[in-house]
Amino acid sequence: MSQKPFLIRHLEGEKLGRFPVWMMRQAGRYLSSYRELRKNHSFWEMVSSPELAAKVSLLPLEELSVDAVIFFSDILTLPYGLGLPIEMRESVGPVLTSPLTKLQDFEVFKTFQAEEHTGFVGEALVKIKKQLSAETALLGFAGAPWTVACYLVEGKSNRNFPQIKGWMYQDPQTFFAALDLLSEATVKYLIQQKRSGVDAVQIFDTWLSEMPRTIFNKFYVPLMNRLFSQVRESGLKVIYFAKGSCHLLEDFRQLHCDVLSVDQTVDLLSVEKLTQAQFALQGNLDPVLLLKADSGLVRRETRLLVQEARQLKRPAILNLGHGILPATPLENAKAFIEEARTQWI
Repeated sequence: MSQKPFLIRHLEGEKLGRFPVWMMRQAGRYLSSYRELRKNHSFWEMVSSPELAAKVSLLPLEELSVDAVIFFSDILTLPYGLGLPIEMRESVGPVLTSPLTKLQDFEVFKTFQAEEHTGFVGEALVKIKKQLSAETALLGFAGAPWTVACYLVEGKSNRNFPQIKGWMYQDPQTFFAALDLLSEATVKYLIQQKRSGVDAVQIFDTWLSEMPRTIFNKFYVPLMNRLFSQVRESGLKVIYFAKGSCHLLEDFRQLHCDVLSVDQTVDLLSVEKLTQAQFALQGNLDPVLLLKADSGLVRRETRLLVQEARQLKRPAILNLGHGILPATPLENAKAFIEEARTQWI
């Protein structure tokens, strides 16, 4: 039987001498090799071509000794694969020209079949897995139902989310029925990734910061626990990243995931205390530090992060508090990864 990757063994409690480390958005625009490829291909062309997606996913390994590769894709790949008209516009982000505004619109997710609609994802993952060492974890991911719906209902990102919040407040029953349909498709999508070789998955809930606590507890916790439980039953570790959601940390104790990924606004020890050490934690160096500081300061702050992680009761994964920013100097990314790997525990 093949050996599990370093990151998975660490999460399972093996004493391996140091913390695993990787970065969100590590296969992105801070790499000159990515920018060169991007000149000749549209974003969706890169996502939907197994050869290109695999190549981009592996680019970080040419520069950084990360312990995990997260495959190159997007949280809207599932609806894109279903044929929803999602455009990626420079300086704007994803734009859906025909927003989904009622329960019937979400019934399209009943038709989702992973091999048919996102088969290119599975092909890319198989290609990536073949090129990874046994020590390097392959991470899959998906957008959480609420965050994906924020784009699908609004049509594009904005500050106030009037359409989705209006629907949620006026008719929570049909709104969360719509999210259930999206959630069921997401489970199929993540299990496809498991079949294609991923070792763990991260679920991105970037806009959970916009959900009120009462609604989170009444409607969203049961929905997310159904999703988490079904994915974990397939044998996958599940990492949950809910940016800007400190108002919900005590309520996260109800969640059935394995790892909480923590943003840079709160320290790891506080999260552990509020969640009663129920989860392994991942995080949480500020991406702006890598963007603006010199490499010496990056190394110092990384050492401080390691010192904090050593005090946790559960295993920790070193990462950023959100995705690495496009203009980040490569030497700062290297400083973070190198310093993290040389700090023993």
